[in-house]
Amino acid sequence: MKVLLVRPDPPPYTIGLKDLMICEPLELEYVAAGINGHRVEIFDMILEKDLAGKLRSFKPDVVGTSSYITGVNKVKAICRAAKSSNAGVLTIVGGVQATLVPEDFQDPGIDIVVRGEGARTISQLMERLDRGKSCEDVPNLAFPDKGGMRFSPAAPLDVDVDHLPLPNRDLVARFQRDYYYLFHQPVSIMKTTFGCPHRCTFCFCWPLTGGRVFRRSPASIADELEVVPSKDVYIVDDTFFFDPGHLRALHAEITRRGIDKRYLVYAQADFVARNPDLIRDWGEIGLIACIVGLETPFDHELRNYRKQTTAAVNTEAVRILKNNRVDVYGSFIVDPGWTAGEFARLEDYIRQTGLYYIVIQPLTPLPGTEIFSSYADSLVIPRSQYELWDMQHAVLPTALPLRTFYRKIHNIYFRQCANPWRAHALELRTAPPVFSRKYFRLLAGGLRVLRSLKRAHRHPRLLAGERAEP
Repeated sequence: MKVLLVRPDPPPYTIGLKDLMICEPLELEYVAAGINGHRVEIFDMILEKDLAGKLRSFKPDVVGTSSYITGVNKVKAICRAAKSSNAGVLTIVGGVQATLVPEDFQDPGIDIVVRGEGARTISQLMERLDRGKSCEDVPNLAFPDKGGMRFSPAAPLDVDVDHLPLPNRDLVARFQRDYYYLFHQPVSIMKTTFGCPHRCTFCFCWPLTGGRVFRRSPASIADELEVVPSKDVYIVDDTFFFDPGHLRALHAEITRRGIDKRYLVYAQADFVARNPDLIRDWGEIGLIACIVGLETPFDHELRNYRKQTTAAVNTEAVRILKNNRVDVYGSFIVDPGWTAGEFARLEDYIRQTGLYYIVIQPLTPLPGTEIFSSYADSLVIPRSQYELWDMQHAVLPTALPLRTFYRKIHNIYFRQCANPWRAHALELRTAPPVFSRKYFRLLAGGLRVLRSLKRAHRHPRLLAGERAEP
């Protein structure tokens, strides 16, 4: 059979990292690796535009796709296009949103929704199709039907991470030099751990695995590091720095094999503050940047989010990382109840800690997270407007006028990030020269984000088909 795996392109009203990064479709590479004995291709709609032409020329028997919440309508459109091209094609949807809220994919164009880890499930599905057997007994599936969703038997998630096939990167090798994350280009992405040990109230990462954590062995991780094509490696684990013993063993394995890479990873601030020696050691073998959920400069909000840290500990973590020449990519959450004073305190904190790479996100109670039910009756953007659930649009009522709320975020970005001289003064390890192609690309992408934020207050009306205010 011929299998076409499709990554959707971002919806036009969605604000996010689409202007600052294009990474390889790792989830589809894993799925492709689980399909044996069939012809598989990946169509990346971020970089390829003629899906209709691809459907006509390739004539797939199976079309698979996935997305986060913002891409739900895009996924439905892809599956409908596949059915329009060939009514007999089997359409399969997976990913985070399909796992947490399969009901969002109740659509006549979709045949099967996969919940949970996809590489093993797609292998089971293809085996059933090969033998002409029903897929109804494959665990953790959902089947859209006129009467609603039908579900196959549920099975607890048990990911044998050391025996998962390595992602099939050959299928997108033609785009290798086009994939980038900020200044990291080319960049390969890897996953070494599934699940998260923490219990942040706003996060969907730990509910995806029921709070369980599945970690690959140092040997397995090093095996993949030896074959990834790029020198820069973005490890997308929800928390890479967690177990000191595991990290020391992996450090020793990388050192023993002489692997020469540069790493961008996620880290918890409290772990960094407790383990400065590990940060130093990893800095010596290529750690150049850490994404850290700093969230807020206010201790009471950190407690509410169930973060195991304080603002002072966060500041110490930033200091340790910077002292070891590890750039900090800090993410922050803006409570919709904030007034001008809280925004001013956030900007002071960013300036005082010397942060340059920042993401500022309005508090977004995503479906599937612990806090969603607490806010479900307060939403000002309905869930059906999936494109706006991008953690940049405010889905909850704001204390400030909406236009002012977005302007406050816009102004912090503009003053702290759009200044190339500030970037130069901070001596960032990952930043290229100010007058370089990479820098201008990032600056242009950042300006597109800023323009989107200036228009953000109009988007709900546009999607509702109403006339936007001037």
